[in-house]
Amino acid sequence: MISRVLAFAAEKKLHLTGLTFNSAEVAPGYVFFALKGVHHDGNKFIADAVEKGAVLIVSAQEATVPDGAAFFHSDDIDRDMADAAYEFYGCPSDHFPIIGVTGTKGKTSISYLAEAALRHAGKQVSVLGTVNYRINGRVMADAPNTTPLALPLFKLLHQMQSAKTDALVMEVSSHSLEQQRVKHMHFDAAVFTNLQRDHLDFHHTFENYFAAKKKLFEELLSADNHKPNKTAIINIDDEYGRRLVDMLRGKVRVITYALDTPADYRATDIRESLHGTEFTVSGLPGKINLLGKHNVYNALAALCIAVSQGVAEKTALAGLQTLPGVPGRMERITEATDFFVFVDFAYTDESLQRAYKTVENFKQGRVITVFGCGGDRDRTKRPLMGHTACQNSDFVFLTNDNPRTEPQAQIFADIQKGMEGFSNYEIEPDRRAAINKAIAMARPHDIVIIAGKGHEQTQKIGHTVLPFSDQETAREAIRSRHV
Repeated sequence: MISRVLAFAAEKKLHLTGLTFNSAEVAPGYVFFALKGVHHDGNKFIADAVEKGAVLIVSAQEATVPDGAAFFHSDDIDRDMADAAYEFYGCPSDHFPIIGVTGTKGKTSISYLAEAALRHAGKQVSVLGTVNYRINGRVMADAPNTTPLALPLFKLLHQMQSAKTDALVMEVSSHSLEQQRVKHMHFDAAVFTNLQRDHLDFHHTFENYFAAKKKLFEELLSADNHKPNKTAIINIDDEYGRRLVDMLRGKVRVITYALDTPADYRATDIRESLHGTEFTVSGLPGKINLLGKHNVYNALAALCIAVSQGVAEKTALAGLQTLPGVPGRMERITEATDFFVFVDFAYTDESLQRAYKTVENFKQGRVITVFGCGGDRDRTKRPLMGHTACQNSDFVFLTNDNPRTEPQAQIFADIQKGMEGFSNYEIEPDRRAAINKAIAMARPHDIVIIAGKGHEQTQKIGHTVLPFSDQETAREAIRSRHV
């Protein structure tokens, strides 16, 4: 038995019926992991959990437990949760192929494209990612985390196994790798997209950030991973990708992809429009209904995933064409007929720059941008985003993203440091009002880019989570132009 928690429960002759870190989910026979987070301390809910029937409490700190439950002190609660979840749910990660996708940008688009390619080949595909969690195409839940914590993660895998999933494609965040959420996942393939400025509030340096991403590929080399044909899929136009290849070559199967460097899969003859992107790879024509050169990278990664799972190149490329689009990734709001509106998840200066490059060759009017930066997150990128927005736009509406608990004035002040010398912007804190103003301003052929929130359906202000959709807000604003 790997799990110290389950071994302890067996020694105490406890009959376990479930695992959770949410006291509201506790039922008789449950193990309650009392996690201490930034905003909530599970140790404060131990008595409540026992009252609801928890028979075992696990905590990283010593705690007094009411009669009726045993207590297990954990010196590494992330590890103990992963170990317990893996065993409790019957080691589901050993029973079907799992593909992990990591990197700063592209994870979500790759997961959607790979799903399309694999499904076109007749496979049942599940996806765990930033937008939602899907089992064989059925949406199970919106995604509170890009990569679920270990307990819900292995519960979902157990459900996938029961549903006879043929393959799981999952986004793997650097946070999840650091916090051991994917311990025991036993990947069949791991994909590296790129490494750009992001999450430095958590990792502090690029080398730390890369070290976290590298853990996904170190798992491929783990003695515990007995999967056959383990494959690393790597973008070698990225310098960190080339470092990974040097680390992995000769140890696992490596498939490389690129646009600018000789690789196993290299796209050429790229032809872009506002309706999609065409290219050639391995002598075969490819087409995706996504905009921009960066999405060719994503298509190549998805092609490599499909090939790693035994799908023919021609079949995989045909599957890529079946995906109409990705929520919040340069998603065109088609209600705008004489100008263009795109909603994009760009929340770094690099991704914002990419959005501008995507539309640059097709620009016939002005570019109007609506954007902000999230609160309680990396402050170093804020002035860079401010500068990028003003430099590449005819006009910018600086507004709130998800301010969370940080003062709005502080966020705007940080962003404005990069806007010094520019006068082509207005601060409109109300995001709905900012979107309305941008769309009211648009003239024929103009391009409005609403950046930062993408697929998100809420806005976090203070500790309050409010319903909010950039897409629906834009559609309402467009309709109001015709009233």
